Amino acid sequence: MKKYFVFAAAALVALAACSKVETDETPAKKISFNAALYTAQTKADPGTNHSLNAAEGVTAFKSKAFLHAAGVATTQNMFGAAGETISYDSTVPEWAPANEYFWPKAADSYINFVSWYTTNDAFITPANVSETAMSWGTSGSPITITKTDNILFADEAWHYKDNVRPATYTSVSGVAEGVPTLFHHALAKLALNMKLKTTTASTKTIWDVEIQEATVKIGNNGYLPLVNAEPSATTPATSAWTVNSAAATSEIVGWTPGSTLETIVETSSTASNVTKDLAKLTFENFAPKTLTDGKFESASQVFLAERTVMPQTLGTTVKFALKFKISMFHDTDNNGTKDGAAYSEEVITISECDLTSLIASPASWNMNTKVIYTITIDPVGKIIKFDPAVVDWYEPTAVEGQVYPQP
Repeated sequence: MKKYFVFAAAALVALAACSKVETDETPAKKISFNAALYTAQTKADPGTNHSLNAAEGVTAFKSKAFLHAAGVATTQNMFGAAGETISYDSTVPEWAPANEYFWPKAADSYINFVSWYTTNDAFITPANVSETAMSWGTSGSPITITKTDNILFADEAWHYKDNVRPATYTSVSGVAEGVPTLFHHALAKLALNMKLKTTTASTKTIWDVEIQEATVKIGNNGYLPLVNAEPSATTPATSAWTVNSAAATSEIVGWTPGSTLETIVETSSTASNVTKDLAKLTFENFAPKTLTDGKFESASQVFLAERTVMPQTLGTTVKFALKFKISMFHDTDNNGTKDGAAYSEEVITISECDLTSLIASPASWNMNTKVIYTITIDPVGKIIKFDPAVVDWYEPTAVEGQVYPQP
């Protein structure tokens, strides 16, 4: 056990005989963590914190500990250059590093903690992790976000000397005490659904819609530079990271995009299961007979499965293109069965354009937010009707002629 020695001189004569050595017998305490996941406020969820392991499926994260020890001029990197892995033990329960670390005993010693999590440490480990800076990618070496990536960063814990017992964390994690470690998402989430919808009823026609080609391109390459500043007060406290002086929360984009767009949806056979989704959908037997909220709708289909994307300001950074075929069939008996082959087929092409020109959208995809779009297609045109009329017979001027007796 580490001892903190206090020397007290009883007199200035006969030092060997008059000096007295006292030891501080306060038990040393191991460093542990109390982790939670920030959730932005919604009507259903009033901004509470959630268990990191339960809500996100995260059972380990990385942390660096910067020790400012009494009597030592330089800052000590307790967890090493790469940082320590902090893992969750549900049997305790406890968040703790693999190796044991103890809190310093001097009253004026303290530790600052920087913590983060990524799904792929080999590829998206943050660069330049220090007490005041942490970044993912750089202007000269941006990173590309794949659809399974997840990046979390915690508010920095400044000036801590002991484990604490934050009630808001205990209520969600079950962990009694530790360094308060509140994580935020560095990325956004995006999902695209598609359905058919019309306001026109029909009892004798059935529609099929086939998505033949589709493309979605987004800005998914860039970097996130985070900075932090030591609070002026020396009491233990957490401090949010900032980007360009704005707090790195769900209200900002944060990331600086690169100049290229990445295709995340396509219909070619070369679509990657890591970076792209293969979107070929078919809506069959659409018969607008039953109203749903005043409209006739098909069931939604997943056009782009929920995935992480780089936060970005929308405008020209998101491109969309679509080509689909509409087929119409008779259903004379109104029994939901097509009467033979399609009597009409047409192919509609939407050339590549800004997604925001087609779909109402927020101004940006922000960190810690999920955006779900529903793309609707109305395959029903106007019913063909006739307005018949007959042109009156033309009657020339009457001609009178005598046939008998013959003149």
